[in-house]
Amino acid sequence: MLRGTLALMTRGLRLDCRRWQMHALRFLLVAIFLFMMLFAWVENVVSIAATPGLNFFSYITYTNFVFITLGGMSFFTSTITEEKEEQTLGLLKMAGVNPLGILLGKLGPRLLNALLLLAIQFPFVQLAVTLGGVHSRQIQAAYTTLAGYILLMAGLGILASVIARRTRQAALMICMTILVPLILQGLLSILSSGGTQFPQLTIAREAIQWISIWSVAVRLGEVMSLGFDGAILDRQFFCHLAGGATMFVTSWAIFERCTRQPHTADHVAPAGRLSRSHIRLKTLGLTILMMVPVLGLVFLAYPHLRSIVLGVPLRNSPPHESVVAVTVTLALGLPLATLCVARVTQKRERREIGECWPKARSLVWKDLHFVTGGVVGILTRIALYSLLTGLVAFLVGFFDPPDRWEWSLLGGWMLGLGLFAGTLELGSNVGRSLRFELQGQTLSTLVLLPQTIRAFLWSKFVSSLVALIPVAVMTLIGGLLVFSEVLQSILQAAGRSNGGDFIGVLYIPMIITLMLMQIALFVELTAYFALTVRWGYVVLAIICTYFMNSIGGFAWSMFMLMFSFAGAASGADSTVILLLMTLVPWVTAAGVSLAVVIALFHAIESRIKQLASQS
Repeated sequence: MLRGTLALMTRGLRLDCRRWQMHALRFLLVAIFLFMMLFAWVENVVSIAATPGLNFFSYITYTNFVFITLGGMSFFTSTITEEKEEQTLGLLKMAGVNPLGILLGKLGPRLLNALLLLAIQFPFVQLAVTLGGVHSRQIQAAYTTLAGYILLMAGLGILASVIARRTRQAALMICMTILVPLILQGLLSILSSGGTQFPQLTIAREAIQWISIWSVAVRLGEVMSLGFDGAILDRQFFCHLAGGATMFVTSWAIFERCTRQPHTADHVAPAGRLSRSHIRLKTLGLTILMMVPVLGLVFLAYPHLRSIVLGVPLRNSPPHESVVAVTVTLALGLPLATLCVARVTQKRERREIGECWPKARSLVWKDLHFVTGGVVGILTRIALYSLLTGLVAFLVGFFDPPDRWEWSLLGGWMLGLGLFAGTLELGSNVGRSLRFELQGQTLSTLVLLPQTIRAFLWSKFVSSLVALIPVAVMTLIGGLLVFSEVLQSILQAAGRSNGGDFIGVLYIPMIITLMLMQIALFVELTAYFALTVRWGYVVLAIICTYFMNSIGGFAWSMFMLMFSFAGAASGADSTVILLLMTLVPWVTAAGVSLAVVIALFHAIESRIKQLASQS
């Protein structure tokens, strides 16, 4: 019985041992460690760090913590959902594999590979002891903490994968499980920082800490402290071990109930069908035009209404409350207003998503409605980004007094969050659209259409851009709020004769150029991994982009040090040296990024041709 239960797991382990990609990943991990050690050594040489070993160990440990969290959202969440999506779970059941065998066979190889990646690091991390500032006991404690965290994320991922119908739903469940305790911790900290201490708040915050990933960060912070002499196996490790085991047993218990229908049918709720049959892009655009004066009225009327209700002077109304009122009105009022306008302006059609766009735009229409959610998806994103903007405005206004409110600070947060979220959403949309064609085995049919593969890829990109309208508006508003201060700084720098101020102005086009290059690089990495691996393509793209930026930043600093030392030795003009220190790394980084982007684009084209020929 045990042999039959472990048969699928044994097969998965043997396949992973024969795959060269897993061995290449381990060698790549060793190369990354050597790079981090080189970086710590350079810091020690230039006397930036007093404890290079501790810095080296901190880089590795916290990088592992972040990547384990990201991997838990994709690496473990697709264990069962990939079988549901590919409609092979029923075949496993017909072959006589019991639920425990399926769970062990799907989760076991991934869990062992994750633990092996952690174990490979252990001998190289011992070099931190030689560099100084770290004791071997700290390394053992940190890696047992990370091992317990991997077990917890594996249990959480397999449970979400059993319950959810698709990988996206499982990843969303993991995200909510991670974010909700963190948000509750933040709210409790804000409430307790008001000066009045309640024992119930302290007890609740300590209880939430043990179900939050923040407990791992707290434990790692304790381990990283100088003079650490605590236990190697802490309570956090045993709690995570028990939590992972409990969730695995729960997955085993509910497996049959959650997989009675093993195929992920395209089920749409009646409310979703009703909204899709009414809402069109024209309807949404008309509703937004009608909502703009309403939002302006809310922004102007809220201070007066607050003054009347609370009996406080009008000038004491905090600006951030008006922003929160506008964002909440938009998030809640726009969906209702859109449905009302749709009811009034058009009759219900039999087609759920309207007519297909003509000619070359048909592929854009297909991806917009079937991959990114269509108009309903855009409406949902508008509500989510509105609430996010309101939350940022509330936090900025809460921690700053009303007389120190700065619109540029809110604009900076909106701009930064918009760029970050928009980049992730763009890469995810492009990768998901390609993965959608791969799973549906439609690449060979699309390649036969009278258009080039490049036109096919551009249609994917354009449809993903259309879905970015909500986050693009958020980013644009943030950029407009910041623009005045940036323009003022540029004019002040241009009015001075100092060369250093002129060099500072050059940083603006440098940052914009490199940011666009990094966005293009991330999107292409996501697209390539979506065509190459079965799960975790967004996380893999994030990891690769992170390490490319780390290596590029290290090379940039080496360039600047070389020019600085050369200028000091030759006695050249400081302005010329500063200009070379700025322009040469910029041109080099832009050229290398452009070359990588072009190479990746051709690699994606070749991969599509290869997959289309195999279909």
